[in-house]
Amino acid sequence: MAVANLALRFVLELAGVAALGYWGWQTTDAFPQRLLVAVVAGGALVVVWALVVAPKASNAIPQDIRMFIGTGLLLVAAAALAVAGNPVAGLVLGILVVVNQVLVLVLGREGLEV
Repeated sequence: MAVANLALRFVLELAGVAALGYWGWQTTDAFPQRLLVAVVAGGALVVVWALVVAPKASNAIPQDIRMFIGTGLLLVAAAALAVAGNPVAGLVLGILVVVNQVLVLVLGREGLEV
């Protein structure tokens, strides 16, 4: 069950990148700017995730705290999705992120260091 929850976390991470990209796309009507903001918004999440949240990131933050930071980032992505005009999708993403975090706490972190 912990492996399935870890797989869900990965899917949620990808959904977070997509949500921020969608939010960036909706910020303006001019094509070059909307493309730039969409790529930068999604890319920013990837970079922050790699430097701070990823299990093999080189920093002194304990893995438990990294999970909560990651959950916070995904909730921000869900809020951005809602603000961009998809409140139902944002709510679903937010609920799945919270459920995933609760399952991590209940099931343990087995496999998170992989």
